[in-house]
Amino acid sequence: MPNVTAAVFNQSVIQAFWMNQKRKPFADVRVRRAIHLAMDRPTLIEVVKDTAPMQLGGFVYPFHEMSTPKAELEKRLGYQKDMKPAVQEARRLMQEAGYGQGIKGLDFVVRDIQTFKLWAVAIQAMLKEHINVECNLRTVQTSVWFDEAAAGNFDLAISAIVSSLMDPSDYFTAWYGQNGPQNYAGWSNEQFHSLAKQIERELDDTKRKAMVRKAEDILEQDPPLIPISYEQIYDAYYNKVKGQNPSTFFGIYDVCRWDNVWLAQS
Repeated sequence: MPNVTAAVFNQSVIQAFWMNQKRKPFADVRVRRAIHLAMDRPTLIEVVKDTAPMQLGGFVYPFHEMSTPKAELEKRLGYQKDMKPAVQEARRLMQEAGYGQGIKGLDFVVRDIQTFKLWAVAIQAMLKEHINVECNLRTVQTSVWFDEAAAGNFDLAISAIVSSLMDPSDYFTAWYGQNGPQNYAGWSNEQFHSLAKQIERELDDTKRKAMVRKAEDILEQDPPLIPISYEQIYDAYYNKVKGQNPSTFFGIYDVCRWDNVWLAQS
């Protein structure tokens, strides 16, 4: 369109699903790791491409300078396009945990938004095919989803959660912190929590980056949730709207408020 500028920026949420760790199978770290490895993330991104643009990512924002670079992440089990090694390891973990025959009848609570409904069907198929885990989808309105998640009335639950800042010190506490407000799984890992506190206090960027990578390794081996992807936002505005700087935007919530914007008629 003439006289219009387009922009692409990253959204301040993680798309994920949670495993209720107060229920028996998910208290076992091997089961959680197996479910993590059973996800074909490139395919999940493809499933919703006509609904919302997504990008590959794990437990930390993939576009932050302290995160594992995408090229490195794509070589890791659970993120590779070739699923065979990840599925093989997932099945081994399930066998070791005593669930070699699979798990049946899981309650999978789905937030009533198109992307989550599409993903839930795909995830249901992947779990069945890769590690013989069967679940029943239960779609609920958004307010009900948060009530059910907070009350622990689920086996699996899919949604997205937001952070205020891109820095790990913010969402390491909110998403993964012990009794964190968005730690719906009830996850706890003392090694991670201790490291997260150190990350909050460390001032040296090099040391801090090493700590974040170490924390990421812990999350990979002991998943508090199952990351699906990270959203990208496409935005556009008339050129007569002055004062915008999309390069600094972090999510759609950064375009809900304007501190210094004006209209200039040509």
